[in-house]
Amino acid sequence: MKTLHKRLLIALKLLKQGTIKPVFIGVSKRIYSRTNFVGLEAIPLKLNVTDSKIDISIRPFESSDTNALNEEFRHARLVEEQIPNCYVATNKENSTIYRQWLFTLTSQQQVLDYFGPVFPKLNEKEAIIEGVFTHPDYRGLRIMSSAMAKIIQQPQYQKLSRVIAFVEEENKASLKGFCRIGFTPYMIRKENWFLFRRKIDFVEISEELKTVLLDSLS
Repeated sequence: MKTLHKRLLIALKLLKQGTIKPVFIGVSKRIYSRTNFVGLEAIPLKLNVTDSKIDISIRPFESSDTNALNEEFRHARLVEEQIPNCYVATNKENSTIYRQWLFTLTSQQQVLDYFGPVFPKLNEKEAIIEGVFTHPDYRGLRIMSSAMAKIIQQPQYQKLSRVIAFVEEENKASLKGFCRIGFTPYMIRKENWFLFRRKIDFVEISEELKTVLLDSLS
């Protein structure tokens, strides 16, 4: 009930601001939808730290970064929950152009309370990437792959042995960005909504399907 109450408050706030589209999309999805997400994994120390096409800097998220990416408050409730750790990338003018979360074991219960059972359980040497978003004006500049690698390879995460992420199957640009720095597919998460009830299934990817996926992204 607590989660539902917060969702309603966010929806009302968006409606008051005249931002109807994300509310409509969210409700429509929960009435009926079938979505597959590709689970990807990587070893942090083996990531390819690629340079973006413009200079960027990494820093922790600040309150002033809220909706700085022109995203129609897409992650407004996640920001309000203050689940660590959120980071942003800025350009040389110090404008925020990218944002992502890196969830570790210490925040696993908060993540479960917020998202439900959509992620595998973590151990102390694993982390989850979530909430990835690049400002529309800066897409195509390899911001995501560069910023993501730099965030994961910060000194405080040097003991991580595995990072995972789930990307919608149709989001080819993001999938290519992950694979560019060394992530590989290992699982499919099937997420089905019907009349506001959700069913989630995890399916291991065969080597044959992994090859097909990687070929489609090359």
